[in-house]
Amino acid sequence: MGDELVRRRMPQRSLLAGALGGMLLCASGAAQAKGRAWPCAWVHGRMADGNGTPSVRIWPSGTHRLLGVIDPGGPEPGEAEGALPRSVQRLLTVEHGYTVWGDFYVCPVEPRRPGWMRMVVVKSARRLFARRF
Repeated sequence: MGDELVRRRMPQRSLLAGALGGMLLCASGAAQAKGRAWPCAWVHGRMADGNGTPSVRIWPSGTHRLLGVIDPGGPEPGEAEGALPRSVQRLLTVEHGYTVWGDFYVCPVEPRRPGWMRMVVVKSARRLFARRF
């Protein structure tokens, strides 16, 4: 009976060790992602303000992707207020229902994942014009 007890505990210990190893592997991957910087780039597309988190989004022309605009130093992670250049803030108003088209210099804050909205910070904007949507 003593041998059976040892045999039963052995799989539980290996399962626990495997789970701890998996957690450590995930934690190290997350730490690497936080310290990593992805290259900034100019993106031509449409920026709109709407409902959801984040509320400001960029749709790059010719793609099926969405970029979520965030303010990394803002009060809440989903808020983009204060993160946009003044030229964009003047044109992008919810009250008037405007959509801003132009070139946006964006810096990703997370890796690209198929099927997911990628969070970015808008550093600059040029060739802007507003259109009612």
